[in-house]
Amino acid sequence: MNYARAAWNWGQAASRAVVYGSIALGVGIPTRNRPLLGWCMRRWCAGSADGLKINRSLHGTDHIDATPQAIIIANHQSALDILVIGGYLRRDFRWLAKASLFRVPFSGWYLSLAGHIKVHRGQEAHERNRLIKEQIHAVVEDGASVLFFPEGTRPRDGRMKRFKLGAFLAAVREDLPVLPLVVRGTGDLMEAGANDLSIKPDRSCSVTALPAIHPRDFPGDDPVERAMALRDHIYGIYCSELGADAVAEPLAAEADEDARRAERAEHG
Repeated sequence: MNYARAAWNWGQAASRAVVYGSIALGVGIPTRNRPLLGWCMRRWCAGSADGLKINRSLHGTDHIDATPQAIIIANHQSALDILVIGGYLRRDFRWLAKASLFRVPFSGWYLSLAGHIKVHRGQEAHERNRLIKEQIHAVVEDGASVLFFPEGTRPRDGRMKRFKLGAFLAAVREDLPVLPLVVRGTGDLMEAGANDLSIKPDRSCSVTALPAIHPRDFPGDDPVERAMALRDHIYGIYCSELGADAVAEPLAAEADEDARRAERAEHG
């Protein structure tokens, strides 16, 4: 590992977290100035991506502009995905992120106090994640969008995993369109295990926004069945966009059955 490069790359990202996190914590959160909080998030993401010299592009901005509030989803290729996506989203949104990120000084404090949503993993995850649905509803009531990575975790081989049902259940329950963002190339920006955050200068990445899809196009009385139909339709679109070689797993039924049980338990 190049320690000088690691110090520079991590240092510039951390310094931006301190600057924009301090602005958000000191001004934006006490005053509940959502535009300022969004600006801090966007500037940290875009500035960090610029500092790392990530060559990136955005396509389909008209689809983003046409959908002011949505359940936003994106395939997950790299830890750099949120920097690339977050630098482009000029709107109030909350991100579902793994709980460990909320413990990082400044950036984690910001995520917690700004209302981003913790997702726990491990043996106690089911119990500790029980309030996520209510948290999503509160975000939507506040007029904001919600960003999901429906694969849950990054695939180790770079190939897209099956989509979990949560984002699509949220879209059905909140009656919001799903805005798909197709991420390409972020998994190839760094060598595997590049702890110095060194970006390959000959690689680039992109985000393509596709037309939003509304759960109203999938009618029915059972919200889980509607969410499954919505999920399967959008998963197929991603497969077409990325190509069969980029897909690692077919859709599976076991998580869907868990969702059915949870829905029945909730509604008696």
